[in-house]
Amino acid sequence: MKPNTASVLLKAVLIISTIAILSIVFWGVPQYMQHVVYVRPSLSVWIWPMQLYAGLLTVPVLLAITLLWRVFTTVATGEAFSMLNAIRFERIKWLAAGDLLLVLILAAFLILSGVIPAFILLCLLAAIYIGVVAVIVFHVLGALVRNAAQIKQENELTI
Repeated sequence: MKPNTASVLLKAVLIISTIAILSIVFWGVPQYMQHVVYVRPSLSVWIWPMQLYAGLLTVPVLLAITLLWRVFTTVATGEAFSMLNAIRFERIKWLAAGDLLLVLILAAFLILSGVIPAFILLCLLAAIYIGVVAVIVFHVLGALVRNAAQIKQENELTI
Protein backbone atom coordinates (compact mmCIF):
# COMPACT_ATOMS: atom_id res chain seq x y z
CA MET A 1 0.00 0.00 0.00
CA LYS A 2 1.27 3.44 -0.86
CA PRO A 3 2.01 5.70 2.11
CA ASN A 4 -0.34 8.36 0.77
CA THR A 5 -3.20 5.85 0.55
CA ALA A 6 -2.49 4.63 4.07
CA SER A 7 -2.51 8.21 5.34
CA VAL A 8 -5.85 8.96 3.68
CA LEU A 9 -7.45 5.77 5.03
CA LEU A 10 -6.19 6.42 8.56
CA LYS A 11 -7.47 9.99 8.43
CA ALA A 12 -10.85 8.72 7.21
CA VAL A 13 -11.03 6.55 10.33
CA LEU A 14 -10.31 9.63 12.45
CA ILE A 15 -13.06 11.61 10.71
CA ILE A 16 -15.59 8.82 11.22
CA SER A 17 -14.51 8.45 14.86
CA THR A 18 -14.89 12.17 15.45
CA ILE A 19 -18.38 12.17 13.98
CA ALA A 20 -19.34 9.16 16.11
CA ILE A 21 -17.96 10.69 19.31
CA LEU A 22 -19.60 14.06 18.74
CA SER A 23 -22.89 12.33 17.90
CA ILE A 24 -22.78 10.43 21.18
CA VAL A 25 -22.01 13.56 23.19
CA PHE A 26 -24.42 15.96 21.50
CA TRP A 27 -27.23 13.54 20.63
CA GLY A 28 -26.87 10.22 22.47
CA VAL A 29 -26.21 11.50 25.98
CA PRO A 30 -28.99 14.14 25.88
CA GLN A 31 -31.42 11.51 24.53
CA TYR A 32 -30.43 9.06 27.23
CA MET A 33 -30.76 11.70 29.95
CA GLN A 34 -34.27 12.55 28.70
CA HIS A 35 -35.14 8.87 29.05
CA VAL A 36 -33.64 8.74 32.55
CA VAL A 37 -35.70 11.77 33.61
CA TYR A 38 -38.83 10.24 32.10
CA VAL A 39 -38.30 7.07 34.14
CA ARG A 40 -37.03 8.81 37.29
CA PRO A 41 -38.04 12.50 37.35
CA SER A 42 -36.08 13.00 40.58
CA LEU A 43 -32.85 12.68 38.56
CA SER A 44 -33.62 15.74 36.43
CA VAL A 45 -31.05 17.77 38.38
CA TRP A 46 -28.36 15.56 36.81
CA ILE A 47 -29.12 16.38 33.17
CA TRP A 48 -26.63 19.24 32.80
CA PRO A 49 -23.88 17.80 35.00
CA MET A 50 -23.94 14.52 33.04
CA GLN A 51 -23.94 16.31 29.70
CA LEU A 52 -21.02 18.48 30.83
CA TYR A 53 -19.18 15.40 32.09
CA ALA A 54 -19.71 13.71 28.72
CA GLY A 55 -18.20 16.81 27.11
CA LEU A 56 -15.28 16.68 29.53
CA LEU A 57 -14.68 13.01 28.65
CA THR A 58 -14.61 14.02 24.99
CA VAL A 59 -11.87 16.65 25.29
CA PRO A 60 -8.93 14.21 25.71
CA VAL A 61 -10.31 12.03 22.92
CA LEU A 62 -10.51 14.93 20.48
CA LEU A 63 -7.01 16.07 21.46
CA ALA A 64 -5.74 12.53 20.82
CA ILE A 65 -7.47 12.51 17.44
CA THR A 66 -5.74 15.80 16.59
CA LEU A 67 -2.36 14.31 17.50
CA LEU A 68 -3.11 11.16 15.52
CA TRP A 69 -4.03 13.31 12.51
CA ARG A 70 -0.55 14.81 12.68
CA VAL A 71 1.02 11.36 13.00
CA PHE A 72 -0.96 10.09 10.02
CA THR A 73 0.11 13.10 7.99
CA THR A 74 3.73 12.03 8.47
CA VAL A 75 2.91 8.58 7.07
CA ALA A 76 2.32 10.14 3.65
CA THR A 77 5.64 11.99 3.76
CA GLY A 78 7.67 8.99 4.90
CA GLU A 79 8.51 10.63 8.24
CA ALA A 80 6.40 8.40 10.49
CA PHE A 81 9.39 7.17 12.49
CA SER A 82 10.38 10.44 14.11
CA MET A 83 11.01 11.61 17.64
CA LEU A 84 8.12 14.06 17.23
CA ASN A 85 5.73 11.16 16.58
CA ALA A 86 7.16 9.27 19.57
CA ILE A 87 6.36 12.32 21.68
CA ARG A 88 2.88 12.49 20.16
CA PHE A 89 2.22 8.86 21.06
CA GLU A 90 3.44 9.55 24.59
CA ARG A 91 1.03 12.50 24.87
CA ILE A 92 -1.80 10.37 23.51
CA LYS A 93 -0.99 7.75 26.15
CA TRP A 94 -1.36 10.37 28.88
CA LEU A 95 -4.58 11.70 27.34
CA ALA A 96 -5.94 8.13 27.33
CA ALA A 97 -4.87 7.68 30.96
CA GLY A 98 -6.59 10.94 31.90
CA ASP A 99 -9.77 9.91 30.15
CA LEU A 100 -9.60 6.50 31.83
CA LEU A 101 -9.34 8.25 35.19
CA LEU A 102 -12.43 10.34 34.36
CA VAL A 103 -14.35 7.17 33.48
CA LEU A 104 -13.25 5.49 36.72
CA ILE A 105 -14.37 8.55 38.72
CA LEU A 106 -17.76 8.46 36.99
CA ALA A 107 -18.09 4.72 37.67
CA ALA A 108 -17.23 5.21 41.35
CA PHE A 109 -19.72 8.06 41.64
CA LEU A 110 -22.52 6.06 40.03
CA ILE A 111 -21.80 2.97 42.12
CA LEU A 112 -21.71 5.00 45.35
CA SER A 113 -24.90 6.84 44.44
CA GLY A 114 -26.66 3.57 43.62
CA VAL A 115 -27.65 4.73 40.14
CA ILE A 116 -26.03 2.24 37.80
CA PRO A 117 -28.38 0.39 35.47
CA ALA A 118 -27.01 -2.55 33.52
CA PHE A 119 -26.68 -0.52 30.29
CA ILE A 120 -24.55 2.14 31.97
CA LEU A 121 -22.47 -0.51 33.74
CA LEU A 122 -21.82 -2.21 30.41
CA CYS A 123 -20.85 1.11 28.79
CA LEU A 124 -18.50 1.93 31.66
CA LEU A 125 -16.88 -1.50 31.51
CA ALA A 126 -16.38 -1.05 27.75
CA ALA A 127 -14.92 2.44 28.28
CA ILE A 128 -12.57 1.14 30.99
CA TYR A 129 -11.43 -1.71 28.73
CA ILE A 130 -10.86 0.65 25.79
CA GLY A 131 -8.99 3.07 28.06
CA VAL A 132 -6.65 0.40 29.40
CA VAL A 133 -6.00 -0.93 25.89
CA ALA A 134 -5.37 2.59 24.57
CA VAL A 135 -2.84 3.36 27.32
CA ILE A 136 -0.97 0.12 26.62
CA VAL A 137 -1.08 0.43 22.82
CA PHE A 138 0.09 4.05 22.75
CA HIS A 139 2.80 3.33 25.31
CA VAL A 140 4.13 0.52 23.11
CA LEU A 141 3.76 2.53 19.87
CA GLY A 142 5.60 5.45 21.43
CA ALA A 143 8.49 3.20 22.46
CA LEU A 144 8.62 1.50 19.04
CA VAL A 145 8.59 4.78 17.15
CA ARG A 146 11.20 6.23 19.51
CA ASN A 147 13.48 3.22 18.91
CA ALA A 148 12.96 3.41 15.14
CA ALA A 149 13.68 7.15 15.15
CA GLN A 150 16.90 6.60 17.11
CA ILE A 151 18.04 3.86 14.73
CA LYS A 152 17.16 6.09 11.77
CA GLN A 153 19.12 8.99 13.27
CA GLU A 154 22.15 6.79 14.00
CA ASN A 155 22.15 5.46 10.43
CA GLU A 156 21.93 8.97 8.99
CA LEU A 157 24.88 10.03 11.15
CA THR A 158 26.86 7.00 9.98
CA ILE A 159 26.30 7.76 6.31
